[in-house]
Amino acid sequence: MKKLVVFEAIAVLIGTIIGAGVFTLPYVAVHSGLATTLIWLIIVSFIITYLHLAFGEIVLRTKQDFRLPGYVGHYLNSSAKRFILLITFFTFSFSLLIYLLLGSQFLRIMLNSIWANFSFSQGFLVIFLWFLLSLAILSKSKRLSKINFYLSFTLLFLFFIIAIFALPHFKAENLNFFDFTNRWGWLIPYGVVFFALNGMVAIPEAAKVLEIKGENKEKLKKVIIIGTLIPAFCYLIFILTVAGASGSFTSIEAIQGLRGILGNNIVLLGAILGFLAVSTSYLIFASYIKNSFIHDFKWSRFISYFLVVVGPLLLYCLHLENLVKLISFIGGMLGGLEGVMLIFVLRKAKQQGEIEPPFQVPLNKVLIVVFITALVIGALCQTFLVY
Repeated sequence: MKKLVVFEAIAVLIGTIIGAGVFTLPYVAVHSGLATTLIWLIIVSFIITYLHLAFGEIVLRTKQDFRLPGYVGHYLNSSAKRFILLITFFTFSFSLLIYLLLGSQFLRIMLNSIWANFSFSQGFLVIFLWFLLSLAILSKSKRLSKINFYLSFTLLFLFFIIAIFALPHFKAENLNFFDFTNRWGWLIPYGVVFFALNGMVAIPEAAKVLEIKGENKEKLKKVIIIGTLIPAFCYLIFILTVAGASGSFTSIEAIQGLRGILGNNIVLLGAILGFLAVSTSYLIFASYIKNSFIHDFKWSRFISYFLVVVGPLLLYCLHLENLVKLISFIGGMLGGLEGVMLIFVLRKAKQQGEIEPPFQVPLNKVLIVVFITALVIGALCQTFLVY
């Protein structure tokens, strides 16, 4: 029974991590270089695992239940809380825009399978999908987290099916190990991988699963490490098989480029599952930030719903449509700043936390300088050098 509880907590983290970011990884590997992407996958896996463990320690040291902005306000000050509010708002608004763009790609594949001779514009599909998902947000569905949970593992199963069928078509000559045509292209995988592996919002939920089921919270360390590294390993397999099979034909959402290899049925199935996974993730992220506005910042329900619904559409109207660069920016810039705040919160939590946690992550002046410098440089590079 205890093993099942640990597995359930691990599944919560894996189900949250695996989402929109994974679909763009093979495309990034083809255009930025496979070796570059894999090196960043290793580096970022280490950084994200540390940040997840740091957040786990913060959760275990604190009696109250918060989201990240709440922990920032609890341990730092109101100015820091307002700053993390700004970061949270832009992170989730940009993430919602990414889900809209990727969801429209999957929707186009699905519609083209039905009406092969009819062309659907990107703008129309984005607005149409935004309208449908906005209606769903206002409907207040309570089953989205469970749906997303099962879809994430269905997607994981689909990735391995794709890998198995694509493996016989693997050709080493399809792999572009290094790309020297774009001066700063080697930086793009950093932000994309960061976005794809970031599961910060699931850490308190995983801790809650262990607590509710009566499991010792010292298992949270094991849950975080396994729950972070399994997606990283799955991403590695997905990158190698898709990029090795489709080569320069690798599409931005990974699925369309495999049509000539796997056939229409597998591509259509992948598009349907991808569309459902992205759509439910959109609704869950929207619900998360809406609840953060209402409960952590005491804003009215009207303003909270309005910002969540209108935010991604306003960003799209600014012609922010480059999916890979958006994901790279979110992962590198906003994710990096979130990581910096987390380091500061952990430092305070070690000094002021109410509970002695069952595990602690190392944190000294050297580590603080190293992590903050790395995260800030990564954030600046994604913003000023890549663009």
